[in-house]
Amino acid sequence: MAVMKHYLDTRLEGKMKFENLKLIKFAIFMFTVLIVLPGMYGIKQEATSYSGVIERIDKDFKFIVVNGAKILISGNATIVDEKGNILKADALKPRLSVVIEGISSPQGFLAKKIVVTTPKKKP
Repeated sequence: MAVMKHYLDTRLEGKMKFENLKLIKFAIFMFTVLIVLPGMYGIKQEATSYSGVIERIDKDFKFIVVNGAKILISGNATIVDEKGNILKADALKPRLSVVIEGISSPQGFLAKKIVVTTPKKKP
């Protein structure tokens, strides 16, 4: 009887250690997920492209309106022509064709790069 009790006790101890190990592994996994995933979510921003004609320009160059959509201009946005030459912000004028590369933000579409294009002539 004592042998059987000893056998059951050692088996129960082993099972408890295994359960504790599973709990520790689960806790480490959850901690990792809670730390890593929000960081990855904050980094991932999908860039999009938007093209059209400038209708209006804010006097402080904080935003432009292209085809009725308000496009915010970030402080580090670059403005270039089709050949890649860098232009100043005052080169943006109403009725210019542009292609805007940027990201969606809580405030709206945020331009990172504005390419001033020349309209294609129809044959």
